[in-house]
Amino acid sequence: MDGGRGGTQEQRCCMRAPAPPGLARRMEKTPSPPPPSPVVLIVEDDEAKRYMLARMLELAGFRTREAANASEAFTLVREGPDVLLLDVRLPDLTGFEVSRRLKADPATASIPIIQMSASFTTTQDKTQGLLGGADGYLVAPVEPEELVATLRTVLRTHEVARERAQLLESERTARAALEAANAQLRTQVDILANVQDSIIVTDLSGRITYWNVGAMQLFGYSAEEMVGQSLAAIYPSQSPQELEKGLARIITQGERSGEWLGRRKDGSEVWINIRTVPMRSAQGEPTGFIGVSRDITELRNLRADALHRAELAQQLIGIVSHDLRNPLTAITLAAESGLRKEGRDEAAQVRLLTRIRSSAERMTRMVRDLLDFTQASMGGGIVLNPQPIDLHELARQVVEEVQFAHPGRTLRLECTGDSEGTLDADRIAQVLTNLLTNALQYSPPDTPVTVSSTSEAGMLQLRVHNLGDPISPEDQQHIFEPLQRGAAEMDSAQRSIGLGLFIVNHLVRAHHGHIQVRSSREEGTTFQVHLPRDARAAGSSKA
Repeated sequence: MDGGRGGTQEQRCCMRAPAPPGLARRMEKTPSPPPPSPVVLIVEDDEAKRYMLARMLELAGFRTREAANASEAFTLVREGPDVLLLDVRLPDLTGFEVSRRLKADPATASIPIIQMSASFTTTQDKTQGLLGGADGYLVAPVEPEELVATLRTVLRTHEVARERAQLLESERTARAALEAANAQLRTQVDILANVQDSIIVTDLSGRITYWNVGAMQLFGYSAEEMVGQSLAAIYPSQSPQELEKGLARIITQGERSGEWLGRRKDGSEVWINIRTVPMRSAQGEPTGFIGVSRDITELRNLRADALHRAELAQQLIGIVSHDLRNPLTAITLAAESGLRKEGRDEAAQVRLLTRIRSSAERMTRMVRDLLDFTQASMGGGIVLNPQPIDLHELARQVVEEVQFAHPGRTLRLECTGDSEGTLDADRIAQVLTNLLTNALQYSPPDTPVTVSSTSEAGMLQLRVHNLGDPISPEDQQHIFEPLQRGAAEMDSAQRSIGLGLFIVNHLVRAHHGHIQVRSSREEGTTFQVHLPRDARAAGSSKA
């Protein structure tokens, strides 16, 4: 292969060309291995030597690929030759470095390499080559028989090693699969031993034949008490006839799932989610039923609570748009009036700004109170802050605010009796605002709305009266429920008006008061609120 280090060695090669006739005859007589023939990648920079090596190996039954340098060798080795015949002396890298790189790459590490050199012939050179990854090391020139025998020996050794590795891998795979199967079986045994679901097995008639720990925990009966009993003992809502028909359907349909109301040993009811499948013999004949069930009582309660929360979320959208409309309208109108400064003195401007500030503060309180109301609807109760107030003065402020937002309507205020009390002023203002807005919405525009603030028998009272179409007795039964009144007559943008009365009812009850409605065509409609004079003395300020 490569030339010698000097003198006569540089003229030596692994074969002399042309080959002697005797050698050619010996090569022609070399028996060819059965197909497919191994592929030898010859890496040699001398073209003549590379040709001679390829010709010699092809006559011996090998297939060959050729590379003139390390770069070409790195490219061709990706095609997966069976063995490399690698010259040590190459123009771009030494054969030692090529071997090191190929053995370091997992994609090529398994390809055997035979290094061959006429220049690097010392024991140290051979040791370096073998330690660097070569599977054989030949000193050129070499006889064809020796080269072919070395190639076949290396290939055979690698094939045996590959087969042994495959056997070991197969054995490891089989052992791992067996261990995994055993582990899975142990896991399944542990699961069955610790399962908390109720597992009940019955015969074809519905008589219990197996009762696990989960069933005992769910229903309270022991296995001794239930084996031999009918399923009707734990599902009393099913008659024997219904039970028989249900089991027959399971055999036909293959399974049955659903939610059933069961009864525990202590008599309490429990909602069960159960899946029942037929149990069959090896011949496919039905022999009984397996039912797996669990307690879903709490889950059903959570679902009901989630539905309630979703409904409340929709209601709150209407509440926000309804309750914030009045102070927002007052702010807008006051701001527009303030922009028209002609003929308006400073005192009038101050009143407008004061109105804007007051309405903005009320909006802020409404947002805060709405959060409290949401908590109350979720079960936390509406928290009040009772303080000494003058109900007449509070009613006057609310009427002025609503009047400012509805300048074309006539609002009347009547105040009589002692109006001192201890109530939550913001909440009562919210009650009166909602009642007034509701009265304006449902009365003809040319009719007045009257507000009365009075006291009677130790109770403070607020009354809001309007004329117009009466509320039917049927509607009066549901008028304080959310989104009830006005749903048929009003468009979707106004339907939240029903939420105002819903809020009113909750706020009045939070003060431990009550509200009534009377409505007729002759007298009109009157909402009357009765409040204790001192909400603190009436009891807990939550509802």
